[in-house]
Parts: sequence; structure tokens; C-alpha cells
Amino acid sequence: MLTHWIFAAGEGFFSAAYVTKVYWALALAGSVLFGLTLLLSLAGAGGLDDADFDADTAAPVEHPDTGMLDFKILSVRSVLAFMTVFGWGGVLWGHLGVKGFLIAFFCGLFTMFMTAYLVYLVMKLQGDANVKSKDFIGKEGTVYISIPGGEQEGKVTVSAGGATYELKAVADKNIPSGSSVKILAFAGARRYKVEETEK
Repeated sequence: MLTHWIFAAGEGFFSAAYVTKVYWALALAGSVLFGLTLLLSLAGAGGLDDADFDADTAAPVEHPDTGMLDFKILSVRSVLAFMTVFGWGGVLWGHLGVKGFLIAFFCGLFTMFMTAYLVYLVMKLQGDANVKSKDFIGKEGTVYISIPGGEQEGKVTVSAGGATYELKAVADKNIPSGSSVKILAFAGARRYKVEETEK
């Protein structure tokens, strides 16, 4: 009896006119923003999810293949995909009340996961010189954002396979910018353990 009452109350709420306006707002805003990020990506601007650039050259620096660590459910693109599909789903099925809300929600959720997976696949396929994280072990690089030491991270650049890669790095002690370092091990969370090499 209580469940039936809650469901009936939900039917009234989700069928209300102002909820339809919310669906329309999400659908239109999501469509415009998602289309904008797509155009930026096609124009070579990288979109809103790609914010890693070389500090000196202002050119994108490639990242190594770190397996499923690059799979991000909550990214700008995936959230916009959810918002867009959920909004249009609400516009189409919102008159069904709770049932329409659930259909729209799960369609949006499915689209969010698929968008995150497609972005992950594109990241894995980008560049001919894509290397595995283990391929950096033993290589030498240069610190361009100083490494404070301990768990705090800095950044190093390393050349491999004809491309330059930007890596997050940690070390036992402080290593200033411009120093030469050797990659010792993959430290997890897309970070590498390094040590300063003798000059």
C-alpha cells in the first residue's frame, strides 16, 4: 500500500509541467555543449578533457599507455553525454512519469559509460609511438616541474619511440627543475619513481 502511494505521488511529480521544462533545459544545454566540445576536438583544440600541455612549447605532450587507468567514467564529455541523452529521454518519455524518468536516466547512464569507453579507446589508439608504462623503466629524462620529494609529485619529460612523453614523477628527495633523472619504477596512479642522475 505504501509503495503504491509513493509510486502514485512520483507519477504526479515527474509528469508535472516544470519537470518537462527541466528536461528541455538539460537536452538543449547538453546538446550545445556536447557539440561545442566535439567541434573543438575536430578543430584540434583538444576539447575540454585534454588539459595536458608542455609548459615550454605549448604543444600537446603524449601520455604513455597505462591500461585501464585512463578509463574515466566522470569526464566532461561523459557527463555532457549523460545530460544530453537524459534530457532528450525526458522530453520523449517524461509524460510516462516515474517510468519515463527511469527510462531517460538509464539511457543517459548507458550513454555516459559508452562515451567514457570511446574516449578511452581513442586515447589508446592515438599516436603511432604509443608505448607501455613499463617501457619507460631505466630511461633518462628531464625534470621540468620540480619534484618536492616524498609523496608530492612533479613532472618529467622523457623521449621514447620518437615522441616526447610527460610523466608525473615522485622521488625520495627534492629534485629541482632542469635536473636529469632516471626512471626507476612505475609507482601507480600514473606516477613514476625517479632518482637524480650524476652530472
